[in-house]
Amino acid sequence: QNYAINNGLTPFIAMQNQYNLVYREEEREMMPTLKMFGVGMIPWSPLSQGVLSRPYTETTVRAQTSHSAVLWKQTKEDNKEVILRVEKIAKARNISMAQVALAWCLSKDAVTAPVVGTLNLKNLEDLIG
Repeated sequence: QNYAINNGLTPFIAMQNQYNLVYREEEREMMPTLKMFGVGMIPWSPLSQGVLSRPYTETTVRAQTSHSAVLWKQTKEDNKEVILRVEKIAKARNISMAQVALAWCLSKDAVTAPVVGTLNLKNLEDLIG
């Protein structure tokens, strides 16, 4: 950013990075830096590859058989408390876990527009309410 600004070049206006309730590393350094430079954040995987979209005890064939099945299982186990909290909030508000996770992401000042991916239209419709 400094190089672009100092040399009359067009600076970055947005950054696409991973950010969600179970991966919050960006909060330490990246988000304050983006804010300082007026750069938007377009996070991908706000549902943590589906980990935040279904109850902790529920699984899918895809989660068990995909190339990232081992990683998914570890992420789920490492973040059990967060997933259970999302589930509790969703039940209390009578909304989906995916809506809770996406709303949390959207509530962050640095977030401009999260990038969501779904496997079907029903899930997309759920996210947009």
